Amino acid sequence: MAANTDDIRASVSKDIAALQQEVSRLQKMISAQGAEAYYEVRGRAGKAYDEALPRAKNAVAQIRAEGAAAAGAAREHPTAATTALVLAGAIGFLAGYLLSGSSQPEPRHWWR
Repeated sequence: MAANTDDIRASVSKDIAALQQEVSRLQKMISAQGAEAYYEVRGRAGKAYDEALPRAKNAVAQIRAEGAAAAGAAREHPTAATTALVLAGAIGFLAGYLLSGSSQPEPRHWWR
């Protein structure tokens, strides 16, 4: 019976060693696939960044040009610029005043 137990232990040890080798092989495969996926995603992100960078630079340049044009127009016509700003402020104040007065709910008293 002792020989039978030793045979079982040896068989189980061999099975465990085989499973450990299989797990090691699977870990290496997963690691390789993960690295491949990482480099693929990294490449795509780099390409997207490279494609978006010129557009962003162009947009910033256009915004700066428009800002400079607006500042130049305000310098050339200070009265018109002041009038436009005051008018916009007055319209905003009036709209806020009208909206604040019309959206107030009926007051509810605690005894009702």
